[in-house]
Amino acid sequence: MSEIINLIILLFFGFTFIYMEGIQLFTILPLLFVIIACSIGLLYPKQKKLMFGYVLGSMFFPEWLYFVPCVYYVWISDKKWHIEYIIFLLPYLLMLTKVPNIFLLACTMILAWILRLRYLDNESLKHSYQRQRDASKELALLMEEKNNTLLIAQEQDLHIAILNERNRIAREIHDHVGHLLSSSLLQIGALQAINQQEAMKEPLSNLRETISQGMDNVRNSVHDLHDDALDLKIVLEKLCDEFTFCKIILEYDILRPLENSVYYHVLAIIKEALNNTLKHSNASYVSLILREQPAFYQLIVHDNGTNVHINKEGIGLHNMKERVEQMHGFFNLHTVDGFEIFITIPKEDHEI
Repeated sequence: MSEIINLIILLFFGFTFIYMEGIQLFTILPLLFVIIACSIGLLYPKQKKLMFGYVLGSMFFPEWLYFVPCVYYVWISDKKWHIEYIIFLLPYLLMLTKVPNIFLLACTMILAWILRLRYLDNESLKHSYQRQRDASKELALLMEEKNNTLLIAQEQDLHIAILNERNRIAREIHDHVGHLLSSSLLQIGALQAINQQEAMKEPLSNLRETISQGMDNVRNSVHDLHDDALDLKIVLEKLCDEFTFCKIILEYDILRPLENSVYYHVLAIIKEALNNTLKHSNASYVSLILREQPAFYQLIVHDNGTNVHINKEGIGLHNMKERVEQMHGFFNLHTVDGFEIFITIPKEDHEI
């Protein structure tokens, strides 16, 4: 667009000179030729040499001379001086005595040079800005990808740690309690083998049956050990008990266990919200509500603090927003009558 505006300026000067000279015959002809020449130069840069045809024509037809600055403008490709630029000056030298106001025409050539340099500078700045913008966008995407990778790795490490703890507990039960019960069964079997008293047979048999049943129960518990550590309600109750800054009112209404990814995000958001209350609020109580609706989960963390001058662009709130976005949810922040975080998480992507 800027090139077209510059060419219109140069064409205007050309028409002005034609009008000043009072030339009427063949006035439209140089206009048509210069439009063709400039169009070739703009659309087909490799065919720019054809533009010299117009410059040669201007050496024989004075009325063509007024639009040579337009061709010269299109020909310039960089800020350096090139030897072929002399060709654009030849028509002016040849017509020095034949065309009035030749000095003004030369000034138009200088104007074409200035306009072209300004356009090249603008184009250079534009390309530089585009490169920097693309690099910044690429860096932002890379950082986001790395952040997501770190979050996933953190969740996996936590899950692995929980599984390892479960396995450790299972091994402890199997190795200690299980071995003690097995040893007890062997000892009772030995006692039954050497027992000669009729009155002791039934008590020994009942004792053996009881210990055997206990052994079966231990074995089933070891094999069917569930991930009770991921019970969010138990974790939140423990978290509320350990939060001594102020009173916490917990309302938990989740019917089914949350998916692991949602569980970790929700727990991290609640911890960050309580941490903000601890650092930035003078609240006397915190209301923590986690509800399950037919189509979404709802998390509300509200405190009655009056000192709610918290940085809304802080890292803590930024991390909360990122976690909610990863769950395709909605994050709302209110600072009226205290500090409140209102989050909704759709179920369609998180069904178990």
